[in-house]
Amino acid sequence: MARANTRPCRRCHRDLTVCRCGGARRPASALPRRDADAGDRISALNDDLLLQILARLGCAHSAARTSVLSRRWRGLWTHLPELVLRDMTPESLDAVLDRVVAMFDPQARAHPQALTAAAAGVPELQTPLSLLDICIPWDRPLSLAQISSLFGAAARLQPASLVVDVTTSQSGAMLLPRLDHTKSMTLAIWGVFHRVILISPQDQEGDMPNLESLTLRRYDVFLEALLHRFSALRSLSIPNLDLSSITINLPLLQELFLIASAKLQRVVIMAPKLKKLTFHAKGGVADDFTLSYSAPEMEDLSWKCSRYGSRRVHFGDMWILRIVSIKTSEPLGQLQQNPHSNALSLDIMEWELEGATPSFEHCISSISPVANFSGLDLCINSRGINTRGHVYGAMVLHLLEVYTLIERLKVDLRKYKGRGLCSTNCPCIQLNDWRGQTISLTHLKEMEIKGIRGEDHDIDILKVILRSAAILERMAITFNIKSEKRIRLFSSKIHSILKAHPSVNCKIYRSSGTSRRELTCYLCS
Repeated sequence: MARANTRPCRRCHRDLTVCRCGGARRPASALPRRDADAGDRISALNDDLLLQILARLGCAHSAARTSVLSRRWRGLWTHLPELVLRDMTPESLDAVLDRVVAMFDPQARAHPQALTAAAAGVPELQTPLSLLDICIPWDRPLSLAQISSLFGAAARLQPASLVVDVTTSQSGAMLLPRLDHTKSMTLAIWGVFHRVILISPQDQEGDMPNLESLTLRRYDVFLEALLHRFSALRSLSIPNLDLSSITINLPLLQELFLIASAKLQRVVIMAPKLKKLTFHAKGGVADDFTLSYSAPEMEDLSWKCSRYGSRRVHFGDMWILRIVSIKTSEPLGQLQQNPHSNALSLDIMEWELEGATPSFEHCISSISPVANFSGLDLCINSRGINTRGHVYGAMVLHLLEVYTLIERLKVDLRKYKGRGLCSTNCPCIQLNDWRGQTISLTHLKEMEIKGIRGEDHDIDILKVILRSAAILERMAITFNIKSEKRIRLFSSKIHSILKAHPSVNCKIYRSSGTSRRELTCYLCS
């Protein structure tokens, strides 16, 4: 007599003889049989597909762990065309580089590790190494000998791209090896109390003839001496210049990225093929700063200087210059047929200071790589909660007298908290009787003012600009107040002024955070 099936239901856990939920297990005969001869189908793939699988892991350390899956995978990671080494100890790094060199370097094929791999059936990879990216955490510093071994491995592997980001526990000189086949290199060797100086043999000319892109995270005078040997360099990036002077003389250079943390005293840029330049003097420039600049094919320029010398550049007795920025700007509207032009941006702050100060014209001429500007952007700031609210009209007109050939003018008052609290005897009101001036703005076609609060001097500066700019075509005004009454009152004043200038297309907006809403009805009310 057959034995009753006492197995429980997998759904209700009741005896299968009384279960009605339909969750009875299928008999073993109904289950699909596993083919014992199927084998490991993934390992049966060709080498190129397996290497693509390992490459998507993004780390050579993770790829090496796949060796436990099958004998077919052992040592396969050493043939990755892009070798990325992260979060390793210095000892593990040495072992990995030795093994990779044994696989890639033809001169090291007799290495015991290479012979062992060949005996295990690991194929030889013919494709050269395209990337060697080594990044060791700062809490695992390397000695000089370990860094020298790292560079030695790079010289044997000759990767197309080399990235080295490590810290050091020692100070001293290090020989930068010859990398004939390397096209891109990024070097970042850090040390809080230690410093590695990279040098090159004096008898080697053109150390890296194929190097086209170079990034130096830490720049010193010894590296500067090597630059002239990179004859094919097209792109140079120095994000942390801690020197007071720098000389860039590269005939084929097309892109230059330079950020200086120290106060600059001398900058020389001689690059006849340079097309894109990003420069930022975060530490400012010295009083005797000199600039030698030659880049006739420049197309994309971003030039910024945060401070000028130990003395502040003043406009009169109550305004100082904080930041100078120069950028190439795309022509707008009817100016599309004109070539790229340069826009000068000035960040100005209310600040009363006595004593002799350098003139604005001298400051700009000494730090600016260009002399002609088609756009002028002014950002006017308040000093703080104790601001006196100086009238800015005389200062703005002084700048317009300097740059009479501009085509676009932007004035940003959103960071200016002044509300006309000065007395009638304040120099900012009486200076040069600016309300009655007329200046020559024969090229001005576009004007935009943001952050207007509806003060009387806001109307006064608009009157001066409108009667000085005979060909002005477009004007945009953005209010930074909530009072509907003041907005309507100011708009009616603008409407009265524009009756004498019918060719000017004026639009009025109200600001709301980062957005703004057009208030066209106010001009016709």
